[in-house]
Amino acid sequence: MSASTAYPEFVARFYDTVYAKIRTSIDHDFYVEETTRAQGSVLEVGVGTGRLFMEALRAGADIYGLDASATMIRTLQAKLDAKEKQRVSVADVRDFTMDRRFALIVAPFRVFTHLRTVDEQLAALACIKDHLEPGGTLILDVFNPDPVLCSQGRESTLDFDGEWAPGQRLKRFTTVVPDFMHQINHVTMRYVWDENGTTHDESWSFRVRYYFRFELEHLIYRSGLALETMYGGFDRTAFDENSKELIAVCKSN
Repeated sequence: MSASTAYPEFVARFYDTVYAKIRTSIDHDFYVEETTRAQGSVLEVGVGTGRLFMEALRAGADIYGLDASATMIRTLQAKLDAKEKQRVSVADVRDFTMDRRFALIVAPFRVFTHLRTVDEQLAALACIKDHLEPGGTLILDVFNPDPVLCSQGRESTLDFDGEWAPGQRLKRFTTVVPDFMHQINHVTMRYVWDENGTTHDESWSFRVRYYFRFELEHLIYRSGLALETMYGGFDRTAFDENSKELIAVCKSN
């Protein structure tokens, strides 16, 4: 996550509940498989609350994580044994330093959409490249832009409705306002939840930058990394006109 995107406490609090339902079935198996079969240490940038990290760690991966959000890292560290807390830290993907190199670095769930300028994007790729072992792999994913959404946006839509605790309801409504000229979507997420007989209503707004296929390929080329393949889905199908994802697998030289 970019330093310019700050997660409020209520978003971190409900993050696992929301994304276990609407995201984990999409990308979980892919990333856990990649991280657990890596021949060496793994770094997850934009580790968040550990939705993927915790599963990989339990499966035996030598995995580390960073996130620019102190709120998210606190939430993740609360899940870790004392000896494992050092595996995760607050850091900005554009400018971080670690005392090891990695066989695999992953940037899951659209981390790079929080990097809104070319300078930010190249800085992040350069920093990642510096932390890869020779021949190491970077895997990142972003969404393949939907022309309708990117030009017309989306009115408030209920995208989560469930219990965050027994008998306690949570709903999330998402609105998207597009800025097609700058390839930016202005997103507002409204959380409405029950707690101790009181209904709470909080909103969070942020911006995400989307990428087109050849733009992403060009960024990777400029970074000095080599694009090995590009998938259109987490089942490792080739990218085509129907793909909803852009998943880039890159190699360091």
